[in-house]
Amino acid sequence: MKTFRAAALAGALAAVVGTSQATPVALELSLVIDVSGSVSTSEYNTQRDGYKNAFLDPAVQAGILSFAGMGGIAVNVVQFGTNAAQVISWTQLLTATDITNFAATLGAMARSGGVGTSTDVQDGIVVSTATFANDFEGARLVMDVSGDGHQNTDPACSFGAPDPCAAVQAARDAAALAGIVINGLPIEDGTYGTDGLTQWYKLNVKTATGFVETAAGFEDFERAVTRKIGREVVGVPEPASLALVGLALAGLVGARRRKSQQA
Repeated sequence: MKTFRAAALAGALAAVVGTSQATPVALELSLVIDVSGSVSTSEYNTQRDGYKNAFLDPAVQAGILSFAGMGGIAVNVVQFGTNAAQVISWTQLLTATDITNFAATLGAMARSGGVGTSTDVQDGIVVSTATFANDFEGARLVMDVSGDGHQNTDPACSFGAPDPCAAVQAARDAAALAGIVINGLPIEDGTYGTDGLTQWYKLNVKTATGFVETAAGFEDFERAVTRKIGREVVGVPEPASLALVGLALAGLVGARRRKSQQA
């Protein structure tokens, strides 16, 4: 059962990451994207283009480039529906060309046809967590989960704040034990009331030190994801400005979280 698999991931991750061959980076950022059946083709395109344009945003690029002396950042993409799969493998962003090329890759990213049409947030978290066993060693580990619905399969969870979803919480807690901060980007479309999905993400998806950035519909997605990635890249409570980049870098050097250094 995936709940048990999620609970075991933290221990498995500790055994395989942090080898002497790992490339140091300031941040490992996993983008976990909902492609379930509730997301129409046009809405998927809006999400895809929002992520692309976020990495073309000048403040986001400045934040990434400020970490050139720490190896830049590494980013991957996981898509989830009934199941989840990594669709873009871990990519190091160290130069402006790297960032622009990655944005182009996002802009051309196909919607996975193999993950099904239900919404398994748990599996998105589980698969993303496993991908952090990679060739990078991040000073910070961050998972960015976005979607327009709650867990409704394998196992399904009833919806209604403050109803907890134990399966998603177990996956979230396993990620946290592995040193991963999870932030959420719920896309509110009125299905769950004014902020019902936002509250569900706060209760079940984000880790204790994470945050939730809400998109008020798909038309608001690009603004929300640009703001969210800006916060994640620089590691401060508000989106980066050029004046804050130096402060953020100094704070990371003094208080960064490292993976285990044991081989």
